[in-house]
Amino acid sequence: MKSLTPKVLLPDGSEFKTWEAVAEFAKTYHVDQKHPRATDDGPGTAERPFKTIGKAAEVLQPGERVVVAEGVYREHVKPARGGTSPTKMIAYEAAPGATAVIKGSKVFAEKWTRSTHGGQTSPVAWQAPLAKKYFPRWNPFDLPNVTSQQFDWMSWAHALRGKLPYTLPRGMIFQDGRRLEQVTRWQSLAKARGSYWVDRKAQVIHIHPFGGDPNGRLFEITTERIAFGPAEMGLGFIRVKGFVVEQVGNCFPMQQEGAISTWRGHHWIIEDNTVRHVNGVGIDLGTQIWKWPQPPVVGHHICRRNTLEDIGVCGIAGIGVHGDFGLLIEDNVLRRCAYHNVERLYETGGIKTHLNSRCLIRRNLILDTLHGSGIWMDYTNDNSRCTQNVIIGSRSKYHGGIFIEASNRPNLIDHNIIWDIHGSGIYEHDCSNQIFAHNFIARCTKAAVILRGKVTNRKLYGQPITSGGHRVLNNVFVANGQDAVEQTRGKSTVAGNLAKGVTATLDRATLTLTWSVKGAPPKTTPLAPITHDLLGKPRTPGALAPGPFGTVPREATTMNVWPGRK
Repeated sequence: MKSLTPKVLLPDGSEFKTWEAVAEFAKTYHVDQKHPRATDDGPGTAERPFKTIGKAAEVLQPGERVVVAEGVYREHVKPARGGTSPTKMIAYEAAPGATAVIKGSKVFAEKWTRSTHGGQTSPVAWQAPLAKKYFPRWNPFDLPNVTSQQFDWMSWAHALRGKLPYTLPRGMIFQDGRRLEQVTRWQSLAKARGSYWVDRKAQVIHIHPFGGDPNGRLFEITTERIAFGPAEMGLGFIRVKGFVVEQVGNCFPMQQEGAISTWRGHHWIIEDNTVRHVNGVGIDLGTQIWKWPQPPVVGHHICRRNTLEDIGVCGIAGIGVHGDFGLLIEDNVLRRCAYHNVERLYETGGIKTHLNSRCLIRRNLILDTLHGSGIWMDYTNDNSRCTQNVIIGSRSKYHGGIFIEASNRPNLIDHNIIWDIHGSGIYEHDCSNQIFAHNFIARCTKAAVILRGKVTNRKLYGQPITSGGHRVLNNVFVANGQDAVEQTRGKSTVAGNLAKGVTATLDRATLTLTWSVKGAPPKTTPLAPITHDLLGKPRTPGALAPGPFGTVPREATTMNVWPGRK
């Protein structure tokens, strides 16, 4: 185990350390579908590379890697085995500078004819049959977003059974790379350019295309539910680096089944990928659902520097295990996640992890979560830290920019920038003993922090839920819709927060905050785990300032707000 730089402390004062080491690769295979000598019957060398990534997945052994050249690979990559240690990983890497795209779709090459339905012909819509040849394993256009079995698992969602959009087919359609929007009935196509409707019974798709006659345009339809993920659960020590993963028609959670799926594995590194245009979950990092048998070790993944865009329900998801989940989720960029209006399913958001234990979620940039929270830490979280994240433009009907739920052991939510939120900046329910410190929360429609307390009769670690005991310390609150801190149940400590005399503007394009403060800042309370400010600079002992920056400017001062990659 090794320290991060600078060191990061958890709420109990212990240090978060990573297991990562320098991997050693005894052999490197090559995949290059465009190479004139490419074949899956060859040795997989640079001179005679494999044609598919799937072939490399069959042969790779611990301590080996595959480098994938530029191209579009339409396949579900299924690692046959994992590595054995941090130094004997199995690695899948895009070649340096190459755009290696793994698509969960096929080119749709059927002829389009004028759309007819119920004896009517549309002047703007077209139709084509969904031939069985496109679906050798499964057909996402004949499966609903949430199956009856999935609803059986989710007792809280039973009232949604049989309702739209949960009953809609999960298949997706793309025209010249642009995602079409699914409508709920044929008649709606007329008013919705760039849309599609699925006649599930007849297995015919109807589209209102971008432009006129769709014949001769590139259409793609999703045919895979996972783009990268093993068939066997519990594989460990796998690295996935540098790919574009897109056009995957997976289900809505619960179960959490990502376009990149660790499939209940452990010690994966998922880094520098772009994951986009996914119906359900982008990346899954945990047990997927508690109903299934689990392997002895789950989690301890490193998920960093990925970009996730246009993910239907949840960008990064994971259900942990009691004891030590050990996730490190850092420096990711998430845009326009939760575009499906299904927040009542309660599995939506930019990042949503359960049972966080000794986890670190830091330096993520989360923009415009359309129907949910930017970060949601759900159920019996313990000794984890959520810090240095920038959350802008989240739209939540029920919660806020950061939501922590059903936890009675301390977790630290600190040094986050939370701006322009429909809902509260930070929201909790069914929690006690949480720490919310040195955050900058501005322009929320509700209170900056809502401490709602007990709302259900669940038990945590076998004990009834209690409220209060929180510490809301040293934050900056600006132009929020209600009182800075709203407390419903229980008694908590609210001190050292700056809410008066603050002027602030945020430039989304440059991720800079210009702000100033009139008047003396309040006296602050030191917290032992907080040793550095938002940008990683050491905090000066004895001169602790409210907010995430380590200083409070008297004159208008412009500061960077995101310490991650630009």
